[in-house]
Amino acid sequence: MTARYVLTSACIQTGTMALTVSLRQRLLGREQVRFVDEDGEAYTVEVDWKAGVLRGLGPYYQKRRLSANETVLLLFRGEEVELKATPRPGQRPPAREREARPEGASPPPEPQKRRVRVTPYPKEVLFPHEPLEPPGATEDLRRLGFQLEEGPPWVYRAFSGRRRLTLVLLRLGEGEVERLKPYRLQGAYTALLAPESQRDRVPEGVGFVSPEALTRLARLKGRFPLTPWDLEDLLKEGRVDLEAVEALEDRLAAELSERGAFAALLLLLARKPLGEVFLLADLEAEALEEGLVPEVVRQGVEVLAQPPFLLLKRLSPGEFLLRQSVEEALEDLRAFAEGLAGRLSRARSL
Repeated sequence: MTARYVLTSACIQTGTMALTVSLRQRLLGREQVRFVDEDGEAYTVEVDWKAGVLRGLGPYYQKRRLSANETVLLLFRGEEVELKATPRPGQRPPAREREARPEGASPPPEPQKRRVRVTPYPKEVLFPHEPLEPPGATEDLRRLGFQLEEGPPWVYRAFSGRRRLTLVLLRLGEGEVERLKPYRLQGAYTALLAPESQRDRVPEGVGFVSPEALTRLARLKGRFPLTPWDLEDLLKEGRVDLEAVEALEDRLAAELSERGAFAALLLLLARKPLGEVFLLADLEAEALEEGLVPEVVRQGVEVLAQPPFLLLKRLSPGEFLLRQSVEEALEDLRAFAEGLAGRLSRARSL
């Protein structure tokens, strides 16, 4: 990926470069970046998110004798950013390019002169139509039941029947926190998305969500029946970080323990309308997305089709009917367990 940056007098005087949309997107979460110029010389540049600039490029500007209105190409090479100043008319190319050019070869044609107008302090004006890539945490949120609808700010929604849960995230350094206020007034949960190491930069009173916590939640769903409403419990506390996820994991382990897979199957069946006929193969495919292996699904369906559950009715090999809602089935099972416990108690007293 290559970006163009037009220098201003302020850039030359302070040795800085404004954090444009492209730079913000590719340097998110980093405090220092390694820049390399045409001769292979490296510069350690500080990312000042608060001021919205990169600091430490003064030596490069002086070395190349750059001035306002000149263009610098930024080539993103993994963790490094390569600098390449566009030569002025009549200027000799860098040493590496002169050495690579064969003797007697004619120099490249000079670029056509054209006037470039720039503002004194350019902000996010380069590539205004370049679409921003969604946060990397989008895939983890999808596994947790959320779908991305728009952004930035990045709006995610989850549905369960008539219930709707809206989460609006803004990456740290992507814009002002005030952009989240309209969504918060509409009842959405809002938060800044930032790495755990950047948590101290999140203003007090603003929600915080870390990508590391979302990744751990997505992995946790492979062991326990997590829903978007479990994430809502954390959002109500104002933070979704590793510490909060660890507390949720401990609580789920205490509540479900080895019965987590069976509970996940019940939650999967709870999404189906009452009286629906479904194929076991389709249910296995849905469960696979939830992290459940087909064998667990087959065993669970057999149990639920027999007493004391009787939640499912077998119509033909591989075809089942949902006889009653999961809530009703659990209530019937509870009443059955209480009645049986009472009979056992009386039998022991005889």
